[in-house]
Amino acid sequence: MGNALESDARFKQHLFEGVGFGLGRVSLDILNPQPQPIWSHDQSRCAVMEGELYDQQGLRWELEQRGVQFQAESDAELALHLYEAYGEDFAEKLNGVFAIAIWDGDERKMVVVNDRLSNQPVYYALTRNGLIFGSGVRALLTDPALSCQTDRLAIAQFLTFDHVLDDRTFLEEVKLLPQASLLTFRQTTGDAGRVSIRRYWELKYADAYPLRSETDYVEELKQLTRQAVARRVSGEMPLGILLSGGLDSRVLLGELADLVPGDRLHTFTWGIPGCDDSRSAKELAKVAHAQHHFFELKPDWLLEKAEEAVRITDGMGNVTNLHALAAAQEESQLARVVFKGFVGDAMMGYALVKRFWGDYDEETWFRAHLKTHTELGLITFNAQEQTRLFTDEFQRQIGDSVFEGYRMGLKRFGSREMAMQRLYFDMTQRVPRMTLHGVEVMRSYAPVRLPFCDNDLYDFTLRVPPGYLFERRLIARAFSEAHPALAKVPIAGSGMPMIACSREITARAWKLAQWHLRNHGLSRLAGPYARPYKDYNLWFRTLLRPWVEETLLNPTALGRGYFNPDYLRKLVGAHMAGAEHAVRLGAFLSLELWHKQFID
Repeated sequence: MGNALESDARFKQHLFEGVGFGLGRVSLDILNPQPQPIWSHDQSRCAVMEGELYDQQGLRWELEQRGVQFQAESDAELALHLYEAYGEDFAEKLNGVFAIAIWDGDERKMVVVNDRLSNQPVYYALTRNGLIFGSGVRALLTDPALSCQTDRLAIAQFLTFDHVLDDRTFLEEVKLLPQASLLTFRQTTGDAGRVSIRRYWELKYADAYPLRSETDYVEELKQLTRQAVARRVSGEMPLGILLSGGLDSRVLLGELADLVPGDRLHTFTWGIPGCDDSRSAKELAKVAHAQHHFFELKPDWLLEKAEEAVRITDGMGNVTNLHALAAAQEESQLARVVFKGFVGDAMMGYALVKRFWGDYDEETWFRAHLKTHTELGLITFNAQEQTRLFTDEFQRQIGDSVFEGYRMGLKRFGSREMAMQRLYFDMTQRVPRMTLHGVEVMRSYAPVRLPFCDNDLYDFTLRVPPGYLFERRLIARAFSEAHPALAKVPIAGSGMPMIACSREITARAWKLAQWHLRNHGLSRLAGPYARPYKDYNLWFRTLLRPWVEETLLNPTALGRGYFNPDYLRKLVGAHMAGAEHAVRLGAFLSLELWHKQFID
């Protein structure tokens, strides 16, 4: 299983096989490098862990008062001692990004726990031989008792939302451990054993809000953001940050620049040379006195790394979203640990729109949510298109389950408040099943720290009235007040600074000049509306065209039984003729490359 998870020499394997159980860790050994499993003093229990725990001092002191003696500065040891002290309730005390497995020899049980947002995924299955689990579906495929029957509903979900929903994977028997969950497996005589799963923490937004000023919320957000970043800065190792021209990464840059000397802080930006992100990021790094590095996102990067990207994400990540892998190796040679502005958009109101402030009947409510999802470009194939895409047999098998799953994912929040339903859906579905893939591909070369996932910061966002999150107002104001010099740098895309300043006047004047130039037929002088950092639509119909057609239009791919071959041929042909179907083709490429690696 270890080799199936990661076989490259840069990974270290710590494996142990006991009587009736086995545990192992496959890691870069940069953080928590001590050999694992970690054993209890009486050798009756052991633990393995991947990830990090933060804000530990209080927990260590608490355990030391109970007579615990620590052998090393190991997060896995801390987790094990907490389990010994508090039993299965130990997980409630943890703040971090982690997956932990503990074998309790006295009770003959395995305990597996993940963090609140499932930022270290754990996949599991119960076969005739017992429980198998790992950080990737690919590791579980080494068990010959595991069926390779594909989950057709998961495939349909992936082709609808660009991600799978709930706990599904592309294999029927393999599930994702839900967020903030504790799985317990007990060995029993005569059968494979029993699995139970319970949540140790529930994502719950406030039922009622205190009467506070916006300024109060802003000040608390600034303090908690500083604290979250500071908790993740330690030692003297060089640190990196994936820096775009947007908001979330510059928030982290501002805090890191206050904590880390410029010669140890590296900023990484990739894209098409001259793109909006590259220009904004370069200026941001200069203002922050950080060491900036730009990596060209080459049109043919997928030829070399697509299979690796699909392997890391077990096929469930669209290759057009996985470009963080393109420069990951080079970045890891400059920085030992990399920061990322992951989930800042989702938790701070990215998907909130005005229509959410209304009450609707059941059907209109659903269409309003779906319309927002579509407008944000998050629907790959809608229901009408799916009747032409899927074979009759495939459509018969999945029925209405795809959009019913979407409906239930929204309703699971338990309230009719649409803004909160959308925030809840993003944090429980889009983030762990889609956005996380960008973290996973980077994590295959360097540990990734995610300050926006800090427990205290996230708990704060659950207490903020949604009106303050609309148009990302709260985080934009907090950042602008905390780091005005960085706020003057234009946001990529809009080209406008975040605060009123002389550059705003210049930017508005240029936009007005561009309007007049285009209005007089001088668009060439006005320049493009935006300079994106990627162009898969162009790349798929030019340099990557032979690869796309060979991968998707060969007899094996067309004969999977999921899709109507003629529809796929027409889709590829339409794209090559000038239509823009890159995201759709990217989903098909991921699915086909996964089949070739793991199923065929």
